[in-house]
This record gives sequence, structure tokens and C-alpha cells, in this order.
Amino acid sequence: MPASPLVDSTNSLKRSRSAHFTSSGSGPAHKKQCSDDRKARCRHVEENSTDPQAPAHLEKALRRLAKSVDYATVKTLKGMATGREQGLTVMIQSLIGHVKSVVAKRHHGLEGDKKLLQAELYLEWLHEYEFVLTAVENVLEAKIEISTGKTLFSILFHLIDQYISAVDAFQDGWSHQQSKVPVEPCSWVMTLVEEANDSSTDERSTMAVEQAEAELDRYDAVMTQALRRYKAERPEYWRLSTAIGDKQETLARGCCLLSEQTGYGGSDDMGLSLLFTTRDAMLEWKGQRLQKTLAAPFFKKKKRIM
Repeated sequence: MPASPLVDSTNSLKRSRSAHFTSSGSGPAHKKQCSDDRKARCRHVEENSTDPQAPAHLEKALRRLAKSVDYATVKTLKGMATGREQGLTVMIQSLIGHVKSVVAKRHHGLEGDKKLLQAELYLEWLHEYEFVLTAVENVLEAKIEISTGKTLFSILFHLIDQYISAVDAFQDGWSHQQSKVPVEPCSWVMTLVEEANDSSTDERSTMAVEQAEAELDRYDAVMTQALRRYKAERPEYWRLSTAIGDKQETLARGCCLLSEQTGYGGSDDMGLSLLFTTRDAMLEWKGQRLQKTLAAPFFKKKKRIM
């Protein structure tokens, strides 16, 4: 299937990427701190969980919207995503936990060279989130008289953020040590030692990484659309520039960590090409607060003269 114009645009930007993202704290010196901060955030959210039924309702709404869009379901989705972001984070964490269990059931029992590589495991997780991405695309394309930008962007932002946390947790085994829920070792996934001792895994790993990067390009394109919708729906959007800037920095550090853990985004180990258009649009939004501040004295002076 041919790539969409948005994905083509993403690839074009990737080829011409600059180093301006490094100013957001995505250098190698920040990786360990980023991982530690991410785990601390996850523990804090787990300790402050909300309604246990909410995650199931979120997934049900998203799966319904992945099939067809109706006003009532969109309004329900918006209601669940509105309010404290911590509540949405908890729901996304639960959704990811369910996705991981689905993948585990599908591949449980694999042995020898039939086991999944770690790169293939992370790709399987991305594939299982397909219904979320499709739901967001469908709502963006639907003509519904309700603001949806903030809701859709927040869902994708937290989904990617928690996906990175899940990869980081699996990569270093923290999930087995810190999670309040006991986690069985994934005997159906090769260890890094097993991968290193089997030369036949090289091609499989490369293919999995390339496919995951293509999936993330799609996320990037849709997430950028959601961000632009969010901005367009806020007349005084510049008032949110600081919050958007903080999210951009979180995303930049996460992409750096994801690149280090998986090899996504090329050999630079910095993740500069991951979610490039979204992060670029967020930086642009962040900068517009300063532009508005600098312009304010001029307009006030002009008004007095008139």
C-alpha cells in the first residue's frame, strides 16, 4: 500500500533533520536520569489509581470508534480523557497491560529459534495498539461538532509515553522487580545472550526494527494532525505553550531512551528522527508564547497612538 502524504512528509523531514532537538535534553548524559524518572512516575501513578472500570471503558470506546464514529461515543471518550492527566495515564497503562497480555497469550509456548526476539516483541505491542491509532484517525476525519483535538492528542501522547516505559521496563527487567503485580518471565522471548549466540536473528531483528520505525512514522503523522487540531480549537493557544513545551521535552527524552533501548531511529542512538514532525510542531507552538510576549508592547503602544 503506498505511503500517505503525511508519512512521505515525515520521511522527508527525517532526511533533513537538524540538531535543534538536542537542546531539549535528549543527549546521552540524560538517558539514565530519563529512565529513572520514568520509573518513578510509573510507580507514583500505580499508587494513585482511579476507578478500576475506567480503563475498560476507554478501550471499549476506542475499539468502537475504530469501526465507526458517532457523536455519543466521541463525547464519552472526551469525558473520560478530560480532567487530571494522571487518570488518563492510569487508563493508558491498563490498556497497555491488556495489550501485553494478548501478545503473551498468542506467543506463549514458543521455544528455540521460534521464540520472539525482543525487537519483534516491541513490534507486536505496536501492532496491537492499531485500534487506538485507527480510532484517532477516524475521529479526525469525521465531521462532528465537538472539539476533539486535546483528547486525541493526549491519548496518543500518553500511549507513546507509556509504550516507551513498557519497553524500558522489559529491557532492564525493572518490571519484574518493582511492579506490584507479579510478572512471569517471558520464556517465549529470547534473551540478549540467546540472540547474540544465534546469527540467524540478525536479519529478523533488522526487519522488526524497520517495521517498527514505519509504524512510528504513522503515529507521528496522526499525532501531528491531532496536535494541530488541538491548537486550532484553542483561540488563545499561546497560553498553553509552556505546557506543550514541557511535553515536547518529555517526548524528546523518551525518543532518546527508546532509540538507545531498541535501535529505532538509526545509529545515532539519539532518536532525533523519531516522531520528528510532532516534536517539531510542538517546538513551534512552544516558541509562539515568546512571539506573543514580544509583540504585546508594540500593539499596546500602537493603540495609545491611535
